[in-house]
Formats: sequence, C-alpha cells, structure tokens
Amino acid sequence: MPPKDTALERILNQAIHFEEDSYQFYTKAMPMVKRPHIKDVLQELANQEVKHKQRLQSLLAGNTEAIIAIPRQTKIEDLKLAEYLVAKPLDEQASFQDVLIVAMQREKSSHDFYATMAGIAEGAEAKQLFEFLAQEELTHKNKVESLYDEVLYKDF
Repeated sequence: MPPKDTALERILNQAIHFEEDSYQFYTKAMPMVKRPHIKDVLQELANQEVKHKQRLQSLLAGNTEAIIAIPRQTKIEDLKLAEYLVAKPLDEQASFQDVLIVAMQREKSSHDFYATMAGIAEGAEAKQLFEFLAQEELTHKNKVESLYDEVLYKDF
C-alpha cells in the first residue's frame, strides 16, 4: 500500500523543493560576483540551505529527535530592505546588486512561508521545525541585507 499523502508531507516536500531552489540560486549566483568574501557568503548560504533540506527530510522520515535537538537562536533584526527594492530577473549581465536584491527577496519569501507554516502546524515537532527555519531564513535575509548595506549603501 502506498504511503499516506498528508498535508504535512505535502508541505514538507514543498519546503524541500524551496531549499533545493535556494541552493541552486546561490551556487549559480557565485560566478556572478567578483569579490571572494562575497562568494564565501553565497557559499555559506548555499550550505545552510542543504542543512535545512536535511532537517526537513528528517522530519518527513519521522525522525523527530533531530528536530527536537534544534538550538534556539536569539532575535534577529529585520532591516526590511527587501520590502523596498525591486528585483529583476538574473542573467549573464546581472550585477552584484541584482544578485543581492533577488537573494534578500527569496529569503523574505522563505521566512514568510515558514512563519505561516509554524502558525498552522498541528504537531509540536513540525511547529518547532518551521519556527526554527523561519528564524534561519530571517538570519539569511539579515546577512544579505547587511551585505547590501555594507557594500552598496556605504557611499550614501
């Protein structure tokens, strides 16, 4: 008999897909930037997306112990730059600024998705995982927005 396709399983599979897309975005964006420390930030973000995917897969497989062991983070400041900047599709001509704007908006969307899922999750493990992932995505958004502020706003 095939496994039951619950709403939580569909949500987790969608979240896994989001994490895979984010990983692909960061790895494809790396060649578009010239500064090594910025490439390092993008690589770090890509690596964190892999960890998120692994946690989601653990929950999907029923491994709640991996979820319960998630450490709590401190409150992250939201600079809210993504809410005011307009992204354009990335191509070979994309600037560093273009990459950062798309990245911060992707992280905002991920944060919003996980925060919504945490609000409607019925199981404690799922709720805890979604809260953790929402906080992680806000951390990523803050990192990208801070980089944008440091590199692009420094002249203002």
